[in-house]
Amino acid sequence: MRIGLVNLITKTADVQADASAFRSAGLRPGTDADLNIVETGRRLVRRGNSVTVFVADTYRPERSGDLGGVRVEYVPTRLPWLFPPSLAPLTPSLLREVRDGGLDVVQSGEVFQPGTVLTWSASREGPAMFIWQELDIYMQGPMGWLQKQFYRTLGRAVTKGCRKLIPRSGSAAQHLRQAGVPEDRIAPVVHSGVDTDAYRPLHKEDSRARFGIDEDRNVLLSIGRMHENKGMDLLVTAMARVRSSDPDCLLVLKGTGPQEGALRRLVRDLDLVENVTIMTDRLDQGDMAKLYNCADLLAVTSRTDLFPFTAIEAISCGVPVATSFARGLRTDIVEQGAGAMLSSEPERMARDLLAILEDPVRLDGMGSRARKLALEDFSFEVGAERLLNIYSGGMG
Repeated sequence: MRIGLVNLITKTADVQADASAFRSAGLRPGTDADLNIVETGRRLVRRGNSVTVFVADTYRPERSGDLGGVRVEYVPTRLPWLFPPSLAPLTPSLLREVRDGGLDVVQSGEVFQPGTVLTWSASREGPAMFIWQELDIYMQGPMGWLQKQFYRTLGRAVTKGCRKLIPRSGSAAQHLRQAGVPEDRIAPVVHSGVDTDAYRPLHKEDSRARFGIDEDRNVLLSIGRMHENKGMDLLVTAMARVRSSDPDCLLVLKGTGPQEGALRRLVRDLDLVENVTIMTDRLDQGDMAKLYNCADLLAVTSRTDLFPFTAIEAISCGVPVATSFARGLRTDIVEQGAGAMLSSEPERMARDLLAILEDPVRLDGMGSRARKLALEDFSFEVGAERLLNIYSGGMG
């Protein structure tokens, strides 16, 4: 099967409701070899298919890498002042690439994207079209109003013209239903994948030794871009209350970003230097797996987000997720027994975290369930097989 994967945005930007949405700086990833969509493509190639991934050229990486037989096409973006590359890149030549590319199947991401409309237009007399939907909520402000109007008008033609819409989470499936997509157009959930061989349970004592963390401490981990959207400041504030009951508890914040300085000041102001470590070093995949294995819990306290890859990597390592951010994390991880919900208010968040840390039986049970869930539903192998089954059924 000749498969095209339209994934114009490969690096999530921290977009606010201001001019930052129109900036292109900082969107280029280090390498395209590490992209999840490329890894999905590799798994499809290993099953005897040819795969081309279409990416907006704003996201052209600093260096290439081993793509494992996947071809990547960087499609030129146009009118960035009107179609911000961080939100909705306009790539008019994509229409020709898809229409004339000799593809059997083309899969786009998100109903509400210019690239999906172009893909739909190109596929009307060409390849079978599918949409892999991650967005599970209406946006705020004018973009949300525009999104609703799109779903009611052109979006109806797009969803009618594609074979199946494939949700990436239970909450994405529910969002599609609320947007009026008929049930028979919605395929079973196929999650974004994780390499369950690379991210796996490791010996905790050895993992902690790698980072100089004492074996007996309770360890919370938060990984992501240090930005207000990620809510790491809420977690640091909660740690002041956690420390009063668990003086040795350690919070590790891993990442970089514009809030780093503010987070360091907050740690000093709350006298949490012994309880909060901020880690900005770049780690390879092996060390990232060890870092996850240091933790008793991955904490996700985002104010706004999609479905964090960090949560998928954590459960693959057998580390449960504690989150104040609901949506897909609630439906696909917490409600599956691999995590717990937290309050978004720091004082109550601290009490929720302490209740989990003080219950080792519950913690171990969630960790065991987390690894099993990753193997059953989140691995790249499972995802590739499910996509191919959906393609085959949709083309019949």
